[in-house]
Amino acid sequence: MTTPIPQNFVQAIAKQRAVTDAELETVFMALDGQSTATIATKLGISDIAVRKRLGEVYKKFQIGGNGPGKLSELRHQLLFSYHAEQGTSDFSRGKGSLFKIGFGGRQEDWGQAPDVTVFYGRTEELTALKQSIVSDNCRLVALLGSPGSGKTTLSVQLASQVQNEFDAVIWRSLRSATAPSDFLTDLIQLFSNQQKPDVPIDLNGKISRLVEYLRSQRCLLILDDFEAILRPEELAGHYREGCEGYRDLIVRLCEVNHNSCLVLVSSEEPTELTLLAGEKVRSFKPAISAEIAREIFQEKGLSASDREWEILLARYGGNLLALKIVATTIHEFFEGNVLKFLEATALFIEEHISNLLAQQFARMSSSEQEIAYWLAIAQSPVSLGTLREEMLVNSSVSDLLKNLDSLGRRSLIDKISQDAETLFMLGPLIVHYAIDRLADRIRAEVLETIKTQGIERMRLLKTHNLSISIAKQKQSKERRSNSILELVKNRLQVLFLKTTGFEEPLKILTKVASDMEHKSTLEVGYAKENLAQIIAELQC
Repeated sequence: MTTPIPQNFVQAIAKQRAVTDAELETVFMALDGQSTATIATKLGISDIAVRKRLGEVYKKFQIGGNGPGKLSELRHQLLFSYHAEQGTSDFSRGKGSLFKIGFGGRQEDWGQAPDVTVFYGRTEELTALKQSIVSDNCRLVALLGSPGSGKTTLSVQLASQVQNEFDAVIWRSLRSATAPSDFLTDLIQLFSNQQKPDVPIDLNGKISRLVEYLRSQRCLLILDDFEAILRPEELAGHYREGCEGYRDLIVRLCEVNHNSCLVLVSSEEPTELTLLAGEKVRSFKPAISAEIAREIFQEKGLSASDREWEILLARYGGNLLALKIVATTIHEFFEGNVLKFLEATALFIEEHISNLLAQQFARMSSSEQEIAYWLAIAQSPVSLGTLREEMLVNSSVSDLLKNLDSLGRRSLIDKISQDAETLFMLGPLIVHYAIDRLADRIRAEVLETIKTQGIERMRLLKTHNLSISIAKQKQSKERRSNSILELVKNRLQVLFLKTTGFEEPLKILTKVASDMEHKSTLEVGYAKENLAQIIAELQC
């Protein structure tokens, strides 16, 4: 236990650093463990103003870097200065530790946790999470959701608010897919406070040693980017080769008795969580929040009508990262006018978001991608029965359910209950990406058809009915412009205008379509109807 720091000592140090009275008052409350929201309420100022005051203090103490570790580093500096003045040696005995030492002797290692200088809303989620972690002593809490949904930011805010309830706080990112043995060795070294601790050789022994530490002190362990250790291009939730030891670690930490908590932050759910779920193991998904969207826009000085908010949330599905980028774009290029932006763009996807969507899509198995294309073509909720009916490949109900469950584990699919039936749909951003990708692949197949004057290179033209959304319902102008056929037509038109013109390609496509007239569905699938639609689009 470290010696408490007298308030007058902190005041003296703060005066030397030119910290104002208002900043000092805010710092005292933060060091006391109060959240920025609580401080804002007590001082009668905004949450952002609190964070700005703390930011100024960090600058004056020359504290840089990212993460909630800034406040911990301030404590560390104050403790060091106080003990140095007192001439005591208890602090120096602990400074060899790999942990930062906070008030009350709490040990902290925030690793690469991001700096959360501004945090919006999430009051209900934070309350439920704190209830699970602090009051209900859950051994594992999973924060799941698609990239950009605010999982990591929420977990940082959560950790900063509950850290005083723990003896140790450790943050780690698994983005580099660290081998489980190396990860456990790192944790054992942290807990041992020794430069060369006696680390067990085998994985099981290392897990047992970690469990001992988690029993002897209450630790909050946060693992971000958990999806990085899960295998891509297969059904979701299975571990990469060499990372299977993480499953053993999770199962053990969920099943044995201890007072610590493991927080998993992931865009993909490991398969074992469903079996482990119960009183001590819970999962949460950050909800779509109009409140947070409004606060993001307000920070940029933007406002929108209720109808404009409805359109924004429908287009971007509550993806906070996309909404932040959209807010910046409206501020910089549309004079802050939300309506002008909505009228000028159907769905604005910049490069960073596009790359995230491409990474998500690349992680899918080929069977998941097939289903994703069907859902994207429909652009509306689809039932299990409709999927089975439309798909030419005769998949069993079991296989379809496995793939739909896998898409759910990836946080890519939503389930909707309607008329006593479960319907499935993709989120708007992944729909946009899937449609764009499918349009490119269909365009390439049409060009191959023209080149070979045959159907041998057709694949998606045979397996997917591109007219499904048009046949099912009358489309709005925006919906029509985002249909597969419209996109394919536009891309072919641009190419033909620049190269051969329309006459020769249409002549070849018409002949190929005519040759298919007497072929069976088994042989050509949907290609006959699809090619006829594409020809009609080009002729228009």
